Amino acid sequence: MISATKLSRAQFKKLTSLIYKESGIVLNEQKYELLSARLAKRMRLKKISSITDYLKLIDNNTNEFIDFIDAITTNHTFFFRENAHCEYLIKTLDTKKYIKIWSAASSSGEEPYSIAIQLAANGFQFEIFASDISNTMLEIGQRAIYPKERVRSVPLPMLRTYFKKGKGAYKDHVKVKSSIIKKVKFAKYNLLEESQFPDSIKFDIIFCRNVMIYFDNITREKVVNNLLKSLKRGGHLFVGMSESLQGIKNNLKTILPSGYINKS
Repeated sequence: MISATKLSRAQFKKLTSLIYKESGIVLNEQKYELLSARLAKRMRLKKISSITDYLKLIDNNTNEFIDFIDAITTNHTFFFRENAHCEYLIKTLDTKKYIKIWSAASSSGEEPYSIAIQLAANGFQFEIFASDISNTMLEIGQRAIYPKERVRSVPLPMLRTYFKKGKGAYKDHVKVKSSIIKKVKFAKYNLLEESQFPDSIKFDIIFCRNVMIYFDNITREKVVNNLLKSLKRGGHLFVGMSESLQGIKNNLKTILPSGYINKS
């Protein structure tokens, strides 16, 4: 039994500071219950009954700290979410041009695979780099197996062409076909770090959606500027429909809601 899962204010402050430093995610007082619940789950898994002991563990065990960050990161996504951005690209991009895309907060893979499916269906040549801070989400993306409810927004012809039906234990799941999987490369990446790409590697399009809502303006500006280092002049940047880049310095031109072109 876990006997001490009531976070003190000092413990709450320490944990939220650690989370902010590592991931840029801001957890305010309204997230107290969420953090407590995710913490209790990790403590049960590690068979630790004291918050003090668990805090010592994440101070000294990098792997557990990473697993803890995984546990508190909210991941809610599905195929063809906020699809207006992809529809815009299909209408405006040249099918003769080879396209390099970065899905910079790819979560469990639905976003990069959704992009890949639609580009493939419309005759584009492309490659997609998909990154996330969560090891768990990256593993799901690499497996490419999803519950059927995640593909409810996928048009039936695309569903038949680019997914396999699950059988047996996976009868309520689908798997992305290998022709799409091979177009997407997954890797771990922290958006707060300086770009890991050499100056010679630039992307035509960067998607960084539904993650900056968790950042404050300082972090948001740092993330955007890091992304722009890897975006070609005239390249496209897309953020989530509920997100805004107002109030931060950038060299972007708005082309549609939550969609921008890099002017630098």
